[in-house]
Amino acid sequence: MRYKQKVLPPAPGTFANESELAAFVLAKMDQWFHIEEQVQGRYWRGEQTRIDAVLKPRDPDPWFDKDPAFGVEFKNLAPNSSVSDRYGWVAQAVGYTHCEWEGYGRLGIFLCPSPLSPILARVEEIPVERQRRISPDMLEEERQRVREYGRRFGKEYSVEYVEREALLAHKRRLGELTYEDFTARADGYTDADARQRELDLRVAMELTHLLGQLNVGELMPYEGDGWMLTRSGDRLWSERRGASRIPYSLRPRIGSQRR
Repeated sequence: MRYKQKVLPPAPGTFANESELAAFVLAKMDQWFHIEEQVQGRYWRGEQTRIDAVLKPRDPDPWFDKDPAFGVEFKNLAPNSSVSDRYGWVAQAVGYTHCEWEGYGRLGIFLCPSPLSPILARVEEIPVERQRRISPDMLEEERQRVREYGRRFGKEYSVEYVEREALLAHKRRLGELTYEDFTARADGYTDADARQRELDLRVAMELTHLLGQLNVGELMPYEGDGWMLTRSGDRLWSERRGASRIPYSLRPRIGSQRR
């Protein structure tokens, strides 16, 4: 499973807009690919459209296709991007796989970054969130919550009362974490963090295979490999290791064909 390898998606808000994101990534990819930006295309019903970029390997020999090429569509995900926004982008990419692109014909489409980035980011934040829940800062938040609750009803609680209620709430939270770990161990995991991580990665795995069956891949940076092209979790190319040399066409597949 490719997501067992740590993925390094750009944090939402890193780039001011999609043009800035595209310029950054394409400048990097220019070392290995010929790039044509804003390529015109046409849907099968005749409507015109265009894609952010089409890339062709500078050294096509290691690739499976005789004339390898693929499209890349960028999306500058905002911190508050909704599920609807992300999968609307996926639907756009799926539509692009049925287009005829000027000078290229039909192309497989790769999204940058992955629409699954929020899930992958959450995986990395699981231990951080756990530490936040047990940190002294949370105890202070409980004190503030008790004070505000009293003031809402015209009461000013004593320092002793606030401290007692805050400590009780904090102990309840620690108890909840202990119980979560207990149930996770009963399910065969080392703790609740490991269980949540595995569940999130399983969701990501299922979704990336679904995208692959729809001829949509991902262009993302990974720890140890740098920028990488993947589809259905398979590495097609990475900046550290080049083309994978597996018999995998970049062109859109028909039906449920694997290759």
